[in-house]
Order: sequence, then structure tokens, then C-alpha cells
Amino acid sequence: MHTTSTIAFGVSLLASFAYPQEINKPALQPNLDYLKDGLQKNMPSIGHHFDQWSEDWMPKFCLEQSKSNDEGFNPADIKTYNIHYDDCETAWVVCVHKDSPMKIETLADLFGRVPAGSRSYIRHIISVPAKGGNAWNGGDNIRLNQIGADGLEVLLHETGHSLDAHAYDEPLSPSDNWKLKTSRDSAVPDNYAGSSPAEDVAQSTVIAAYNINVPGGFPGIEPRWVEVRNQYETVQTVQREQAPSILKPGGRCHKRLENSETVPVPTGKRLLRGRWAPWRRSQMPDISLAKGLEVIQALDFDSGKCGEDIESKAWGPARQHL
Repeated sequence: MHTTSTIAFGVSLLASFAYPQEINKPALQPNLDYLKDGLQKNMPSIGHHFDQWSEDWMPKFCLEQSKSNDEGFNPADIKTYNIHYDDCETAWVVCVHKDSPMKIETLADLFGRVPAGSRSYIRHIISVPAKGGNAWNGGDNIRLNQIGADGLEVLLHETGHSLDAHAYDEPLSPSDNWKLKTSRDSAVPDNYAGSSPAEDVAQSTVIAAYNINVPGGFPGIEPRWVEVRNQYETVQTVQREQAPSILKPGGRCHKRLENSETVPVPTGKRLLRGRWAPWRRSQMPDISLAKGLEVIQALDFDSGKCGEDIESKAWGPARQHL
């Protein structure tokens, strides 16, 4: 998460590291808002279309999120969609609340700007009108709270947590490689990057995406770029060596996370004696992955496991909280 003038990303509570969470370095900028225009203009969306699920069904993740907000959401107000992108044989399943500032058209466009190699590490997205203007990534599922049309930076940041978690040979943020390389920098990219190595990696992923895709790169917009170069260049190097082209538009998806379980929407309209009346519901959507796609191993990002099993990659959580 990082705090901007308009958006507060959620705070990552990752597993314990061999070094302190907070990074004792000055911030280059208060936030990364100044990268938004360049990212939007130079990371085009892949061709796509979307279709809506029957209102009888939704992913279990989305149902759980309808209950997790303090105010609570009526699950019947959350619509589920398949977004079909031209660079992948399997659609992404996302959920959008009817009052969310980010409508399905915008979400489909913005998520299509995240390159297929990175997008593949996200399972679901839910967009809701919750208070705060923040986002988090839990178990490779992104929740957008009151995020609008300028949310590409948000999606790149939250996707960066999943890449950090398991796109590389080892989790990057707690690694000795990250600690060694970034110790050479005199600053962190922004205020939020200084809150933990995990958030530093996520913000450096945003900068790496800018540096790779925008003419002139990061030095073209940031005169003090040298003060943080090892952070975003380490992200780029690891990606180039272990996950080529993961931040560059083009290419296709070759692997995906399996979708969460499909569950009935508890509207109360089709319940009989407290149980779902199966003869009255529509056919359950097919959420299987296309043949030939490698299945990405799911990680349990559970806030209750903070500090456990970092070396075994059962690390967590990469979930962010306010």
C-alpha cells in the first residue's frame, strides 16, 4: 500500500523478515501520483469483452467480501463478470458492486493494461464503494475500496505483492538479495515504500513498470532517480532473469491461478425451509481453466500466519489493512 493524495493503499502485514519492517530512509516523494499519466498513456489495454454471470451465483471470495465490510453489503448488489482478454484462453472472474465508482467497463480496461504475465498471478478482483479509498491483496485476490478510473497504479501495486510472493524463484522482499542491493540506495521511492520491504517492492514494481514502458523511463520524470535506482532495477533484473517480460505488454498467459469455489448468492428468494432449492437455480458457471495452462500454486495469505514459514513460501499475509 502507499498513501497518495487520492488513494490510500492498504498496509501489507507480511511474514517476519530478518531485518526491521520499517525502512529508515527518507522518501524521494510523498507518493507516486506523478507516474499515473505516463503509465496510463503507455500501457495500452489488451482487446477484451465481458459477460455477466447469472445472479444466482458468485465466487466464494466475493461472497466473503460482502460480509467483511463494517457496514456489510447485500450480495445481491454485487454482480459477477467474466472478462475475456485476447491474450488468454481463460477469462478472469471479477465482482463489481452496483454503487462502486469503478464500473465493469473501467475495471476491464485497467486490468487489461496489466501485462498478461503479471495479470496471471491475480485470481479475482472485487470493486466496492467502501470508505477510505484503499486497496489490498489477500491470497492473490484484490479488493478495491472506492477506487476510480485512475486506478492503474493501484492494480500494478497490488499485483506487485503477488509477484513478490511467488512469481520469482524466492519471495523477493525478505530475501538477502533485496536487502543487499537496496542497502546501496539513499532513499525510498515514497512515504509508503518506507513502511516495509514488502511495500517497497510493490512500489518499486510500479516504478519498474514505468521505467520499462514510458519513453525516457523513470529518470525522465524523476531528477533524483539515482537515489532509488537499486530498488526498481533489482525488480527489473529479477523479472528479466526469472520471469521475462512480466511487466511488458504483449505475449500471452501461460499459467493461471484456479478460481475460488462458486457459491449460491443468498438472496433469500430461492430458499426453501432454510436450504437452497436446487431445482430453481440456473446452471452453475464453468470456472475451469483452459487446457494447457500451468496451474500456479495458491498461497494462503492469512493474517493469522504473520511471521510463519517465510522460507517455505507458505508466507503470508500479503494482505493489506488500513
